[in-house]
Amino acid sequence: MLKTIFGPTLTLSTGRVIPTRYVGEQHVQQDLGFIPSFADWMRAIRPLPWMGRAGRLEDRPTPEQNTALQADNGEPHDQS
Repeated sequence: MLKTIFGPTLTLSTGRVIPTRYVGEQHVQQDLGFIPSFADWMRAIRPLPWMGRAGRLEDRPTPEQNTALQADNGEPHDQS
């Protein structure tokens, strides 16, 4: 997100160019005392009921089944 807002690098008043990521990492390290890993973030997330409502991919019709369903009712079927 920092790169999106500030660009890939920052130029200091001295003219020195530093990566934006370095500044972000330093802030996180100062605030938390370490850089959290992905596993650290995942352990901290508390699942809410709405997060589990997506359904399983195995339960969705295959493209062949979609074509058959579309042919049966004669209406276009959303492929998403």
